[in-house]
Amino acid sequence: MCVVQVLGMLSFSSFPALLPMFLDEWSLSGTEAGWLSGLFFVGYMAAVPLLGAATDRIDARIVYLASTALGGAAILGFAVLAEGFWSAAPLRVLAGAALAGTYMPGLKALTDRIEDARAETRAVTFYTSSFAIGVSVSYLLAGEIARDFGWRWAFALPAC
Repeated sequence: MCVVQVLGMLSFSSFPALLPMFLDEWSLSGTEAGWLSGLFFVGYMAAVPLLGAATDRIDARIVYLASTALGGAAILGFAVLAEGFWSAAPLRVLAGAALAGTYMPGLKALTDRIEDARAETRAVTFYTSSFAIGVSVSYLLAGEIARDFGWRWAFALPAC
């Protein structure tokens, strides 16, 4: 689960890491750039109550897998379809919603299967640490991939 969490986070910071490219290429205003950055978290905030509560009725693994697929589609869609503010905005919202269905539901899927309290504490620690590792690696990969292959690949490769 920790490895999957890191892999799922690979595109988390791609947009903010590459913001100077988008400011130039799409001629974004500061307001538009701020909205595109914030819309990711709007999607997250809107989806957390729904997807978190869904794990009380649906196996958390299903929520996790569906959200992972949504996130991959949103990021791949960004790589292929985003041409400016209006085409990027809904994809940023979807990517944020996908994160809402992976982080906490992933933690629930993990802890639901661990019976030993000490092992559960250790698993929670490793899993939550994986979030920070994924975010950090995301910044690194976005810059490296964009430098060598362009910004679209900085989204397409993590989507895969």
